Amino acid sequence: MTEIEKKTGMTDAECERLDKYYTENTFTPGPNLLKQGIKPGFAWKTLLLSELDQDVAEYLRSRAAATHKSQTELINDLVHEKLAVGV
Repeated sequence: MTEIEKKTGMTDAECERLDKYYTENTFTPGPNLLKQGIKPGFAWKTLLLSELDQDVAEYLRSRAAATHKSQTELINDLVHEKLAVGV
């Protein structure tokens, strides 16, 4: 067993494949939850809003805090409202 296999639990070929993949492909991390005021262990309560633009995400956060609803509940309410109107 090589030194890399001992440290990583992967073979040299697996390490090389991952190295090549991450060298050729850009890694984009998700949002910094701490900067958004989300404490460790509470991310499950928060809808990850990385796909939404900043204004929409901030609106959902502020409305969730004001109404004591989750962001998912707010989105459900908005969609049901649109469905009821027939848009």
